[in-house]
Amino acid sequence: MLPTEENKSLKHENDVLKLVTSIDLNATDISDTNGKLSGRSKSPKQTDDETLSLLMIENGDMTKNKWKSDFVNNRSSEKNEQSRKVNAVHRLSVLSVGFISALHPTSYLDTLFNMLKGNLGCGILAMGDAFKNGGLLLSPVLTFVIGSICVYNQHLLVGCSKSVKEKLKLQHNPEFAETLELSFQTGPKRFQSYSIFFRNSVNTFVVITQMGFCCVYILFVSKSIQQMMSWYHIELDVHMSILISLIPILISSLIRNLKFIARLSAIANFCMLIGLIVILYYCSFDLPSITSRAYVAHWTTIPLFFGTSIFAFEGISLVLPLEQEMKNPKQFSTSFGVLNVGMVITTSLLILTGFMGYLKFGDAVRGSLTLNLPEEFFFSKVVISSMMFGIICTYTLQFYVPVEIIWPRVENKLGPFKSPLLWEIGLRVVLVLITFLAADIIPHLNLFISLIGAVASTFLGLIFPPLCHMAVIGSDDSNVGYGRFQWRLVMNIITLLLGGLGFATGTYASVYEICHEFQIPLMSSEAVTTAATSIVNSTLQAVH
Repeated sequence: MLPTEENKSLKHENDVLKLVTSIDLNATDISDTNGKLSGRSKSPKQTDDETLSLLMIENGDMTKNKWKSDFVNNRSSEKNEQSRKVNAVHRLSVLSVGFISALHPTSYLDTLFNMLKGNLGCGILAMGDAFKNGGLLLSPVLTFVIGSICVYNQHLLVGCSKSVKEKLKLQHNPEFAETLELSFQTGPKRFQSYSIFFRNSVNTFVVITQMGFCCVYILFVSKSIQQMMSWYHIELDVHMSILISLIPILISSLIRNLKFIARLSAIANFCMLIGLIVILYYCSFDLPSITSRAYVAHWTTIPLFFGTSIFAFEGISLVLPLEQEMKNPKQFSTSFGVLNVGMVITTSLLILTGFMGYLKFGDAVRGSLTLNLPEEFFFSKVVISSMMFGIICTYTLQFYVPVEIIWPRVENKLGPFKSPLLWEIGLRVVLVLITFLAADIIPHLNLFISLIGAVASTFLGLIFPPLCHMAVIGSDDSNVGYGRFQWRLVMNIITLLLGGLGFATGTYASVYEICHEFQIPLMSSEAVTTAATSIVNSTLQAVH
């Protein structure tokens, strides 16, 4: 007798449940670790549902039944199944690891503090140099504008994540890359073919940004070593100081214990806070007249200001993990929620530090305000030493993110390994050496910050969120989500234009200044045009 449709369906569901259960048994340690990080225990039913949902997403189909069918009928080897499970767990909250030290859902104040930790790093110490490139009066206005656009885009990202979760009835909260991917998959047909491309793009730019942060931290430590040695009449070459800084940073990068990294994060933030307070205290004495500083800088240096300032707003990747870890997530996006209050404090501190730094030191301001501290200042050695230690600890934190993104892909392509720990340590060493090589090639702190900000931070903070929002709203033919007079669409277009302009001009200006530092002549526009014309003509002649 032929089986009935009901029996077929029951057998189908049992097969799926058995498969998911076997994968969960193989990944017990991973699930336990993720449960401890989130601070919430899961029942077996919740774990099965969440795992099934995550595995269904990997296939990229639009309906739940289709996801189930494709996953069961297209089962791969045990290695690939285990790798997909590992990737799914990592994608849940990879960027929140280390930034959130609490083992339980966070309160309003906890989340606010974590947000400030994620936004205030080396970038704030470079704001004096940024104000030099923008002008004493123009820079605060531009910083406020960039901060306002960043917080607008962060609200868009949170809204899109919630919309995608509700639309697809997901059992988990999608993070940055997954939100963009599913927004495009469920958007208009012209968007759907780009979903995987944009997911990979987000992960790529996150890796570039985090590795860029690490390069900046290396330069900060090496420049600080150089500065302190000069006070003892020991002149170090910049390359030698970078080599010296390799030892402590390489050791710290091998730390894999998340709990220990979280403790290092707390120490690092305390050191950074104390150092920033002392620097602002020093900058408040013997200030020159405001008229002695340029109110508006030359237009050719403003792109450098853009790159540095957008680098300073470095917390876009933390927005979704922070919101998802709250006891009451509704407190995150309200008018006086964590996002708005945190960004107001961040923007105010950036403006204050940049204004005071440029007003105090003028054109002599360095890529980090610590480099302007004189030897005779009583707290100079203490501040620089403590901030060096804090930056080394922060390197460990920032370095964890690219490792967690890259390692599952390496394991999936080259594994299984007989000694996974040795391979992961090898990957960490290679990535650390890459950051040191990049820092050694471009040993200019201010230019490196501007370059990373213009290239990577621009895409994460200004370009991806409005594209995600347009994909989500575009799936609704009425376009009601754009608001009255479609003002959100206008804002999205303005943000995209600003991001594109900032990326192009900021990258060009940074590369130009880097080439100028190395005395590498850049071709003029006329020379480029002439060379291009001659190449085209020679090609046409060869064809004929």
